[in-house]
Amino acid sequence: MEEVKVIDLEDGTYIISDEISINGIRYVFLTNEKDMLDFCIRKVVINNNEEYIDYLDTDEEFDAAMQAFLDKHKQELEDFN
Repeated sequence: MEEVKVIDLEDGTYIISDEISINGIRYVFLTNEKDMLDFCIRKVVINNNEEYIDYLDTDEEFDAAMQAFLDKHKQELEDFN
């Protein structure tokens, strides 16, 4: 049995599907454990040596994170179709 990491957000509990670093920023890709179609991306921010999950700042940041995810999982997505 594989162990999964979960995180509680304001609107539910999410499974960490993936983590990707882009330009020194770590992005987490989250899937709602009760609704697999509910997917979001957050970034990890370090403040006073504590890690926090934060929203993305711009549409461009979202696009870059989503592109990195698609590039990483290209073969899996092609196999799924």
